[in-house]
Amino acid sequence: MSSSWSTRGGEPPGGGGGGSHAHGPRPVHEPERSHLDARQTEESPTRSGRAHDHDQLRVREQQPRRTYNFRRRHRSDALQWATAVLCTVLAVVVLVGAVSILVVVLLLQPRAPYVAVPAATARLDTLVYDQLGALDDVQLSLRVEARNGNAHSAATFSRLECRLAFDGAALAVLRADTFRVPARGALPLAYVARAQGAPLGTADSAAMEAALRDGVVPFEVEGEARTRWKVAGVVTINQWTRLACQMRFFWPNGTALPFKCNSKSKFLFF
Repeated sequence: MSSSWSTRGGEPPGGGGGGSHAHGPRPVHEPERSHLDARQTEESPTRSGRAHDHDQLRVREQQPRRTYNFRRRHRSDALQWATAVLCTVLAVVVLVGAVSILVVVLLLQPRAPYVAVPAATARLDTLVYDQLGALDDVQLSLRVEARNGNAHSAATFSRLECRLAFDGAALAVLRADTFRVPARGALPLAYVARAQGAPLGTADSAAMEAALRDGVVPFEVEGEARTRWKVAGVVTINQWTRLACQMRFFWPNGTALPFKCNSKSKFLFF
């Protein structure tokens, strides 16, 4: 005798029966499903990252490779090397020049020639001033000395000229031809400067009247000379030496007040 089972709604036969138990598919627990979803979520970014890296690698392989220019690199290195050598040579030249100058200064002690007017040699001999504002007669005696302090070289002076003035008004010009001064020597040049009928302006006349009232008359001396000399007997130096000073005289006795008047520079070669 055969029996048949019928199902309704996907239920096994006997689902509603008395004491019998149905054996169907085993249900999946929720924690295990969540764990699987998490693993799939973690694996998906990893796979996408690997795919992205693979795409970038393919793009790099498809791009043309740049060739390395060894010739250009060699030229750049050679230029840098040449620049370094040039800078080194210049530094050595500057150092040698500085040491040479120091040796010359310490051993030879060169001195620039100059001109001077000693105060003891200056005198106001004559001074005639009229009330109309003119110097009828003025005469000064002074000595200009050309000095050379070098121990091993003579000095040549040329185009020497000194101008005598009162309050800017020119009175006389003193000149000299070319001459030579030996090493560690001096050459005195005696002058008698005289001016007659020199007109004075209003300001100059007022200055002269004030000087005569005070008993002290000032005069200015300006001048220059071109010098030529050698350092160590080899290096020739040409330079101008310039003079500018004021001389003051008691009047009427005409003696000079102490003053310092020379063209000596504060520096060695200037």
